[in-house]
Amino acid sequence: DYIGAKMRSFCRGGDEKIFYGWIIALCAFISAQTYGFFFSLGIFFKPLQDEFGWGAGEISIIHSFHIAVFIVSMPIVGRLADRHGIKKIFVISAFLMGIGFFLCGMVDKLWHFYMAYLIASLGVAATTGLPTTIVQRWFVKKKGLALGIAASGIGAGPLLAAPLSEYLISLYGWRVSYFIIGGLVWIIIMLVAIAIVDKPEDINLRPLGEEEPHGSPTMDGNGQIDLSHNPSARPKKKEWTARDAMRTRAFFTLGIIWLLCAIPIHLIMIHIVNFAINAGIPKETAAAGLGFIGGVSIAGRLLGGAFADIMGLKRSLIIATLLSSGMLIWLPFINTTNAFYAFVIIYGFLYGARVPQIPGLIGNYFGNKNLAEIMGLLWAVAAIGSIIGSLMGGFIFDSTGGYFLAFLLASLCFGTAGLLVFFLKTPIPFKDLKIKKEQI
Repeated sequence: DYIGAKMRSFCRGGDEKIFYGWIIALCAFISAQTYGFFFSLGIFFKPLQDEFGWGAGEISIIHSFHIAVFIVSMPIVGRLADRHGIKKIFVISAFLMGIGFFLCGMVDKLWHFYMAYLIASLGVAATTGLPTTIVQRWFVKKKGLALGIAASGIGAGPLLAAPLSEYLISLYGWRVSYFIIGGLVWIIIMLVAIAIVDKPEDINLRPLGEEEPHGSPTMDGNGQIDLSHNPSARPKKKEWTARDAMRTRAFFTLGIIWLLCAIPIHLIMIHIVNFAINAGIPKETAAAGLGFIGGVSIAGRLLGGAFADIMGLKRSLIIATLLSSGMLIWLPFINTTNAFYAFVIIYGFLYGARVPQIPGLIGNYFGNKNLAEIMGLLWAVAAIGSIIGSLMGGFIFDSTGGYFLAFLLASLCFGTAGLLVFFLKTPIPFKDLKIKKEQI
């Protein structure tokens, strides 16, 4: 841990110009970027088909298995991270993802490929789910911006991983490319594990914006910590267990909101290229549009997080979801290149701007002590929405020959999610609620 100790010493030294929480946010960004190598599965389609004659369906079904592994493993990883520390979980994740991708380069049969890919998938929960958890332990002020930085990693991942995979395949072939990717992912995540610190108290720091261990500020009606009367006070929120959190209306409301947002996001990402081509948009433009959505979403995540610090998490989430709903109503009527580019830029920004708010609300409502486990449970719910979205788009297209109904339902999902945010309230512990009812 020599390198990590030197980094922490540097950040604490001198005039303390660098708060170590920003190093944590950067680590979260880098960690989430590694997920881009799972999106690059499509780059390996043709080489695998050329060598083994596997069908596109046989290869692409692995993505459904991948998401299923994520759904099952995310709550478990969250619980282990809360009990044993995030650093240890990152080390295990580095091993699983590294060896999994390395084994992908050694396969000779389809089931070998499935097993190797699923081993790599076991490490994903740590690199994608935990980053938005750990940054919340380091920030009271500028929490939205920190979440935006962490969440931007997933958006940036495909922009780097896809061209890198293509380049490696062109030079060395698909087998050696998987060997290199496995080694690269292992190195990246291990470096993150070296630098990561679970909470600021572990190195004698306090979260940014938290100065004195007294006072008891509350959350305002917008899901934010209210520091207006005593900005330096320490927020003494109830530290929820996952079991207690699951017995609140806020938990289930947040789960439904996240699931409803995941349905249109994955529907659009999987089907927008096919829609655009059928609408008369050139193939190259359609493919570029998908990349623009991911690229612009990075700016959306950063600015969306910054806006959340100003407007509050609830208001910024409502605005992003309702505007996204309106964009999907417009989408079926697009049939020109300029209109298509306008859509992907605006929608991509709104898609990114929505990402930091839900994890931020979860942290504000349920505290940090068991946040990884609670977040893991809600991540699993959202992942179910991702499966529904991709399947729903394909089924409706096959049944109707178009995407009008699919986009209308997707718009309804975003709109309903935005309206549900209005009903989010600070959760009340079950036993306190029971006492309150008895008093009445």
